[in-house]
Amino acid sequence: MSKTVDVLIVGGGPTGLITAYNLLKAGISVHLVERNSNSVQALYGRAFLIWPRSLELLDQLGIYDEMSDIGFILRGGPNYRNGKKLEGTGLTIITEQAILGNTFFAHLLGLRQKYLEDILRSLIRKLDASALSASTNFVDYYHANNDDGAQHPITVRLNKHGSTEYIKCKHLIGADGARSTVRNKANINFSVISSGQIWVRLDGVVKTDVPDAREYTTFLESPTHGTVLWAPIDHGRTRIGYVLPAALSEAYDKGKEITAEIAMEEAKKALAPFYLEFETLDWYTVYSINQGVAETYLKNGAILAGDACHTHSSGMAQGMNAGIHDAINLSWKLGGYLQGWYTRDVFLTYDSERRAFAQQLIDLDIETASLMSGVIPPHLKDKVPEDFDTKEALNECFKRSAGFTVGLAINYSANILNRGFSDTLATKCQAGHRLMDAMLEPPGARAPRRLYDLMPNTGQFYIIVCVGARDSIPKRSLRILDMYLSGPQSFTRRLHSAAFAFLTIISGHVNQAWELLGVEPWGHVYYDPQGAAYNTWGIDLAKGAILAVRPDGILGHVVSVDAPEQLGAYFDGIVLPRKADSAADIDGTEVIRNGSANLPVGEISVQNEPERMVLAKL
Repeated sequence: MSKTVDVLIVGGGPTGLITAYNLLKAGISVHLVERNSNSVQALYGRAFLIWPRSLELLDQLGIYDEMSDIGFILRGGPNYRNGKKLEGTGLTIITEQAILGNTFFAHLLGLRQKYLEDILRSLIRKLDASALSASTNFVDYYHANNDDGAQHPITVRLNKHGSTEYIKCKHLIGADGARSTVRNKANINFSVISSGQIWVRLDGVVKTDVPDAREYTTFLESPTHGTVLWAPIDHGRTRIGYVLPAALSEAYDKGKEITAEIAMEEAKKALAPFYLEFETLDWYTVYSINQGVAETYLKNGAILAGDACHTHSSGMAQGMNAGIHDAINLSWKLGGYLQGWYTRDVFLTYDSERRAFAQQLIDLDIETASLMSGVIPPHLKDKVPEDFDTKEALNECFKRSAGFTVGLAINYSANILNRGFSDTLATKCQAGHRLMDAMLEPPGARAPRRLYDLMPNTGQFYIIVCVGARDSIPKRSLRILDMYLSGPQSFTRRLHSAAFAFLTIISGHVNQAWELLGVEPWGHVYYDPQGAAYNTWGIDLAKGAILAVRPDGILGHVVSVDAPEQLGAYFDGIVLPRKADSAADIDGTEVIRNGSANLPVGEISVQNEPERMVLAKL
């Protein structure tokens, strides 16, 4: 078999599948290979907990509804010590942070990796039934010298049922786990530090007297088994996790097998004084805690994502979540680049943004994994008193890192996508940070809509024109904006127009937006009835502002309504010029949106309005 595609993805876990799905939606040809058959792959689905920001991102892709039908909705619960509840501790701290983050996904979802993969495969098959290839091993690849101008410079060698197959592609993505073959073949260094801690995880149907056993995700502090995880998940199952006691850890290191019977017996001891009985055991694993980050995510024609470029403990359930963030960050950038929307520099920010995140995650994981194991973290060993309490330190760590853990505080440093702006424009917003969600209302029908619901991830930037409050509309500024966007100098005329989508938000309700604004709105109109969104973002109701929001909901830039040329300067480094043969109205004439007459670009029909007469002379 020989096949040519834009992107070949190795690894059929959530990271690879989400990347494939988003690229296929963008019209990019994709082939994904997975070494296991789908029936066997279920045995390897270890992750289960999905945090609020990941749920937001998946909802923007249209995946959340499928997940929520079968996943278990979770709220964080407190810790238990010696059978007694400890108020203000545990995951309660973390879910409270989600509520403060202005998200409407202020919950966790307990959904085992197998079921998310099933959902994603089904969605991919609807787009391209031939895109998935199970029971296929990635063997090696050859990356041709780019100087030869090859459209598909990478040749990948695969093995399926003993037969060799070759696929030519433009990009090779390794989402093939911590032992990534793609990473090894690309000669990407991946140094790993082993902590020496050994953890056990089990899924099963259980009987117990743990309080609120089917309500909350909780931690139970054990004197012998570290901080024990208790989490109800899909299909009536419960995930239990604990640290293997020292004596068993030593025996395990010397080759002793930790059987299912031993794993279940130790789980009963770990939950003492609560009662535990297993009715069925679906799966268990015993593993050592290692932490590491790849030296680069882009090298020799290969791109790494998910566990292939970072590994850590499952203590705060970041593995699948980090992979979800990797996949979405990569797919909109690579998809836009391959479509001819975005510059190569945009694509390259995947490495700098996500690798910096991974290093931050590893630093946090070293601390939390140690504390959950009842061990003093390496960076604190010489700095703590003899009576140092790892359990109290863990709760302090939870508080300090809660925003990062739920994903809402994850942010990216300044680059071509994340450009600083005057702090007088949107005082509660920062470039490179997630734009906080808000409830808005469409004209007439006052059925609230989430902002994020209005911004599905289609690879486009959303340009949100906040025009101000109904009683203080800055009409002069709006006409300057209208003249700019209607003229040939506008970035929407010069650059690839498919990369932009507009929304207009008015603070307060009106009967007709055009009549209030004096110009036709940009994109669909939505109302912020009580000014809550404006207040959330810190926007002056009398001046308004224009927000440029990345496809993943990260705020890129903010400009004044009367300075749209600054928005053009921002997009000049991001969006490629439109092709001359696709440029509409290249002669400088179009139908002006705020009137019925055909007027030369830059002119405005004054219609007996003095302020318009002044603007027409600008």
